Amino acid sequence: MVASEVSKRYAKALLAVTKQKGVHSKAFAELQTVVAAFSSDAAIKNYFENPMISPDQKVNAVKGALTGKGLSEEVLNTLILLSEKNRMGVLDQVALAFQELLDLEEGVTRGVVRSAQPLSADAQKEIEQKINKVLNKKIVLTYEQDPKLLGGVVAQVGGWTFDDSLDTHLKKLNEELNRRAN
Repeated sequence: MVASEVSKRYAKALLAVTKQKGVHSKAFAELQTVVAAFSSDAAIKNYFENPMISPDQKVNAVKGALTGKGLSEEVLNTLILLSEKNRMGVLDQVALAFQELLDLEEGVTRGVVRSAQPLSADAQKEIEQKINKVLNKKIVLTYEQDPKLLGGVVAQVGGWTFDDSLDTHLKKLNEELNRRAN
């Protein structure tokens, strides 16, 4: 998913306010929690997407549901503002844009590692160390199982792809054998 320009503006404003107070990491965790709650309950999503429900009703619903529940003032105010402007539908994009901006400021590069089988903690650590050594950046990797892979791993980090899959090794072997046969 790509964050829209509107969601980037909300994220940038939220990051600026939370960064000043030093609560940007907490705010991001709160945003993720709210996004998870909204995406897991279709009734909530339908309520905020319903054009028949006024922005005032949506604001009251946000205030009633989230005030006093441990949510920071900055995140609560952002949710209220999104409700006022009928833009709760971009909340997941706001969280994504917030993460991207936060990663940029903290020099973090995110990536995905796909493997045929789940990787052990040791294997994950080894992959992270190798990629970190090549890129010389702080990296955060997520791990996914990909049944299309026969074996090995494929890591996509930033603009880089590290392909140590069995498919790639077999293709290289085939190319080498064809070269030697000619």
